[in-house]
Amino acid sequence: MKKALIAATLALPLCANAGGFAGLDYISSKIEPDNTTASAKPEAVQFKFGSWINKDETLGGELRLGLGMGDDELSNGVDVEIDRYYGAYFRGQFPNTLPVRPYGLIGLTYMETTEENRFGSSDGENYKDISLGLGVDVTITHNMFVSVEYMRVVDRSGDEVTNLGLGLNGRF
Repeated sequence: MKKALIAATLALPLCANAGGFAGLDYISSKIEPDNTTASAKPEAVQFKFGSWINKDETLGGELRLGLGMGDDELSNGVDVEIDRYYGAYFRGQFPNTLPVRPYGLIGLTYMETTEENRFGSSDGENYKDISLGLGVDVTITHNMFVSVEYMRVVDRSGDEVTNLGLGLNGRF
């Protein structure tokens, strides 16, 4: 997993012939571990950086780093919070000439969380898997756009993590 993220990080600048984008997103996660029927909805802030492979800005790659902002109770007094997550994704979308551009993402995500019980002891949980997402970019100005996105971050062996994000982005 780490080798794939490193390879994607090194390959991203090679694709930078058509410009790129960067953004800041507010993320509401839903974490459903396989060992319980409950779910938690911690929050995070996400930084993303991407580059386009072609001039039409329909194919690209992006890297993301998320940092936890808040926790939520899972069950029986267990609080869950996102420590950090990172990922590398391929992105396909409609051309940049449209004011509203739907897009899809596929990539790899690694998420670290902390689960603390009411007695003060804590344990960490790591989630990693292939991620799939759908979103839409809405142009505000020539260089700024807003994004709304749904991503299934993890769906492996009973663990499920989904993100719903709202972001402000800029083109360069």
